[in-house]
Amino acid sequence: MDSYTGSFALFVSVVGLVLLLIRVYQPVKLPDGTLPPGPRPLPFIGNLLDIPNVRPWEAYRKLCRQHGDIISLRALGRTLIVVDKADIAVELLEKRSSIYSSRLQSTTIDLIGWGGWDIAMLPYGSWWRAHRRALAQHLHHGAISKYNSYHEENAAAFLRHLLHSPDQLVDHLRFAIGTTLMKTVYGLQLNDEYIRLFEEAFTSLDLLLNGSILDFAPFLAHVPTWLPGTGLLRRLAYYRPIVAAMRDVPWKDAKAAIDAGGAPASLASASMEKISRLEGNEAALQDDICRNALSLAYGGGIDTTHATLCAFFVAMSLSPEVQTKARAELDNVVGPSRLPTLSDSDNLPYIDAIVKETLRWHNAAPLLIPHYSTADDNFEGFFIPANSVVMVNAWSIMHDPETYPEPEKFIPERYLKDGKINPAVRDPASVIFGYGRRICPGRHFADASLFTYIASILHTLDISPPVDDDGLPIHIVPQTTTALTSRIEDCRCTIKPRSFSAEALILSTA
Repeated sequence: MDSYTGSFALFVSVVGLVLLLIRVYQPVKLPDGTLPPGPRPLPFIGNLLDIPNVRPWEAYRKLCRQHGDIISLRALGRTLIVVDKADIAVELLEKRSSIYSSRLQSTTIDLIGWGGWDIAMLPYGSWWRAHRRALAQHLHHGAISKYNSYHEENAAAFLRHLLHSPDQLVDHLRFAIGTTLMKTVYGLQLNDEYIRLFEEAFTSLDLLLNGSILDFAPFLAHVPTWLPGTGLLRRLAYYRPIVAAMRDVPWKDAKAAIDAGGAPASLASASMEKISRLEGNEAALQDDICRNALSLAYGGGIDTTHATLCAFFVAMSLSPEVQTKARAELDNVVGPSRLPTLSDSDNLPYIDAIVKETLRWHNAAPLLIPHYSTADDNFEGFFIPANSVVMVNAWSIMHDPETYPEPEKFIPERYLKDGKINPAVRDPASVIFGYGRRICPGRHFADASLFTYIASILHTLDISPPVDDDGLPIHIVPQTTTALTSRIEDCRCTIKPRSFSAEALILSTA
């Protein structure tokens, strides 16, 4: 094709996009009632320029401070509702969950290869409920104790690896969490192929941050990829087979291991035992559902848990007084001859408070996955139209000084009263794991993982700021990344065994 033909094709695509945007930018007449307040829209483009790209949770909080605890923005033909208070989130997403439990459907998601099976993004309905049941029946509070030993074994292995190469903290932590999840979900040992598959597949979701143009102009998905400016389409095509392999390869390997005998207890083994009692199409359908759901159990857990525990190390490097109090409690309850276990949790309220404060202090998902309304609604005199995107600013709720005084400081004591957890203080888990029918099904498993790692680390290690070439402390100012899973950018710290007996304890777990 000559350059003139190529330029013409590109011109046609651009003109088509402009015409489509003109249509979706047209103001929509609302029924009687007023949208929640928000920044004043501009002619033609609405609030498009008010939608932030860098650390949007901070920008949305600023808008809510100006306009109210629930605000609205309109752009690209859609209404975006931002919720800045937990009580409002509970009222809408839990008490009115019948109309606030769906998800906005995305052309970009479909083109990457996640469409139709990603439980986090499926619209509310019977297909979503089938996937939800496939996970919830194995991950409810009463079912996860069978996997406690997996947390404890891999926490101990993490300490041993860290003892030998503390400079590889981030990598050791990811491998340990991944090993726990791979054994729990599939009954398999983590290897480089699984790591590559899951990391690369979930990296594809970052395309959602800049791929939304396809959701407003889906016809662009059919533009030839040899045209200039179609790099996004080529990247989407690159990820599709990787996403498919992430879903299929571990499931098939788990089947083979179970058939060979001797595979440990896992979500896969429990699922396949249930499937074995079914026949024909029913068995094939359940096989597909479990294959889909389990891949998200691993992938959805590793990034958030990893980001949270990396932030914990930063927090501890800035909080020597917290480590001192934690050690006193651990020494009294656990003693010097073993590592803490989940059976100790009832007797370790300060460690429990540290887990809660870690979840609050750094939110791996500062903006919860948006809900999507399926019917018109009214809230305190405000009209919320059907097909609105409803976003909860979890970071802002977790940093509200009225609920958590001095929110930028790491203060576990805020959850304690008379040496026990104070139920009057909002538990961060009631916010960061989501609301209503979309609450994270793996929240109890994640809590067990965080408690095991944090207790084991504090029982054996001393964490302090990193040092420069002259041995002087480097002052780290935590800065977070803008991504679907937000992280603290600089997780450097100095890590040493807290004593010779702690080092011996770590080595004895081999």
